[in-house]
Amino acid sequence: MSETEKECPDRILRGLIESGQARVVVATATQAVREMAGRHRILGLPAIALGRGAVAGLLLATLTKDEEQVTLQVLGDGPLGGVTVDARSSGRVRGYVKRPEAVTWDAQLANATRIPLGEAIGKHGVVVVTRDLGMAQNYSGQAALQSGEIDEEVERYLNTSEQIDSLLRCETLVDGDGNVTAAAGLLVQTLPQARGAAVVEFVRDTLRGPVFSTVLRNALAEGKFEPEAIARAALGQCADGMQVLDLREVAFFCPCTRQRAEATLGMLRPADLQEMILETNEAEVTCNFCGARYRFSEVELEQLRRRHDKDRPQS
Repeated sequence: MSETEKECPDRILRGLIESGQARVVVATATQAVREMAGRHRILGLPAIALGRGAVAGLLLATLTKDEEQVTLQVLGDGPLGGVTVDARSSGRVRGYVKRPEAVTWDAQLANATRIPLGEAIGKHGVVVVTRDLGMAQNYSGQAALQSGEIDEEVERYLNTSEQIDSLLRCETLVDGDGNVTAAAGLLVQTLPQARGAAVVEFVRDTLRGPVFSTVLRNALAEGKFEPEAIARAALGQCADGMQVLDLREVAFFCPCTRQRAEATLGMLRPADLQEMILETNEAEVTCNFCGARYRFSEVELEQLRRRHDKDRPQS
């Protein structure tokens, strides 16, 4: 990691533009995405998909003032199968790619202004967004895939399912070896009764095609890879008079524990636990999100099975 990157920690900026007609959110998540890619031992297209999904999830988790957790799933019929991300309004994020081993890395792709993901994700499937606001019930919505490009699909979801005029751009940059060099995203939305649709449409026209990817490459080259600088470079004149509301840190975080892994085993039937004891003498539970592995010995499995029998209602 370079000195420049050390000076630019991962952050989320929330602000207002055009005299409050629209809200803007910019997230940088380079170090968090690197952490996730390293844990899953992925590079190239899977890392790009995971990074774009993670940034999109972080942007989605900023729509309320309260603590919010968002689960974003982009599930397609392509070889990667899809991406699942958990993001929180506090800036914590985790995620995984369903089948990262299904594609190989072509170093020539690194020269593309923007690397396409449509064929790898698939153009038939669904994007699902589940919001947990700490209430009795979660809110969940979905939309059919069209392009397989993660940011395009999430933007379409916001405009159609949540009916909020939105522009969303996410990018993960990689080097010739497929290693993550940068990850960031931008969200511009009209506010309720603010008549900001024209602002969103202007930004959409400004950032058509690979423009946002170019903005990030320039910011990285200039050592200005931080949210406010990216916002001003991407939004141009729309950033004049931008009001910054808050900044928050972004970090990889997975709450999995050995106790949670044991609870997962506890959901199995006693007969299934007995089969594990007889056939393998042990069990291993792997967290999809962080790759942590929790091993349980024959003795621990037997103790778990006995607790099952003890707790089972007697006939």
